Amino acid sequence: MDPKSELASLLAKNTAIVAETKATGRNLSEAEAAQMEQDAARIVELKGIISRGEAAAARVAPFAEPRDVDGFDAHEAGAKGYLTASGLKAAVRKSAEPGIKALVAGGSTVTPTTLSPSALQLGSFDSLGLLSLIPIKVRETAKYSYVRQSVRTNNAAVVAPGATKPTSVFTVASVDNALAVYAHLSEYVDKFLLEDNDDLVRFLEAELRDGVYRKVTADAIATIAGTSGVQTVVTSAGYTPAKGADAVYDAASKVSQLGFSPDLVILPVSVYDGIRTSKNTAGDYLGGNPFEGGARQGLWGFPTLVSPDIAAGTALVLSTDAVGISTDRQGVVTAWDAATGFDKNQLRARTEGRFATDVFQPAAVAKVTFTA
Repeated sequence: MDPKSELASLLAKNTAIVAETKATGRNLSEAEAAQMEQDAARIVELKGIISRGEAAAARVAPFAEPRDVDGFDAHEAGAKGYLTASGLKAAVRKSAEPGIKALVAGGSTVTPTTLSPSALQLGSFDSLGLLSLIPIKVRETAKYSYVRQSVRTNNAAVVAPGATKPTSVFTVASVDNALAVYAHLSEYVDKFLLEDNDDLVRFLEAELRDGVYRKVTADAIATIAGTSGVQTVVTSAGYTPAKGADAVYDAASKVSQLGFSPDLVILPVSVYDGIRTSKNTAGDYLGGNPFEGGARQGLWGFPTLVSPDIAAGTALVLSTDAVGISTDRQGVVTAWDAATGFDKNQLRARTEGRFATDVFQPAAVAKVTFTA
């Protein structure tokens, strides 16, 4: 069943259940409630699949003939359709040189991957990590400037009639920045091996994109932590998981005291795991027993990104509105080269994108140092 038909079926089924319970005045049974909860998650997933498919199909439509691709009219894609992964690949191949069945015909195939910020639920942002959690801004030029706040002193007060009003100090400065190119290449791969294995193409492109995202994330974390004006919290000597948890709380408190809203904690894997597996004197886990599975729980109720990209012995607590990632309109692009390895019938891919990290309000960031 295609996504749209499945979505319609689920909506109709759940609407009928609700209508029947209202008509009879009864409550949902446990089985019905459980099934509706499961269906609700699938409905959200299907809506996302359809939305992404319509966007992808709209990009493909200008390059495809008005024909059926895997049972789908590409020219009507933007208005009412969706496009499967196999259908997208078929459309790309069809638009290449006729009579050549190859991954890359006539040079290279470019597939843009555009980042967009989204508020994801705790534990669901492992794929893009920090890039899924902070604002992404598209810059029209490689070089740009933004405003960074250096002083935030609020002197607002009750003022008697005729008295001089107090002056608050909100000092800002212009910061020059520039997009940097993040890129790498795959090894050469035999053309027919790629043609015969669709999964290999997807695997290589996913690995290349992930490599770019990971490097951008690592640099973003380092830039944020190293920006002048961020607040600091340092634990006393003799680190313990309890001291680590306390320090994260203290960092969030320092950010909050200045009027910001901390909404993200970034921890090294070893620090998070040490806090999560710590026990009391009775041997009970402070972070829940081992049978409580699922995503890593947030520390002190904050969304917590457990990242291998943050320096060992440190952590960040911040308001995500105080920082950002800049990129260009192209986003991350993967291009396949069929020319360089022509004599050996080999292809290689290049994935690249342009990014920069912006810190608008350093005081909304607290860097924690765990002293050994």
